[in-house]
Amino acid sequence: MSGVSLADLRRHVAARPTWRCRVCAAPWPCQPAKLGLRTEYADNRIALTLHLSALLYDAIADRIDTGSPDAGRADLFTRFVGWTRVR
Repeated sequence: MSGVSLADLRRHVAARPTWRCRVCAAPWPCQPAKLGLRTEYADNRIALTLHLSALLYDAIADRIDTGSPDAGRADLFTRFVGWTRVR
């Protein structure tokens, strides 16, 4: 990880209800968060997918609660879960 520790990557967490990174303000999961999650769940891709699916559910609920017109958009699936697929 060239000088970046897993602890540094773990700091990239979501700020709710916007679901933007608290560190870099990118849509969460940002690239550092993805790298940290891939590292943390390296031996269990299913657990990673389940974890992110639960967070996707929370993100959709937050969008509904805040009256967002795009609450159920498919791009949220890609953002939260789609990147975990093995290519």
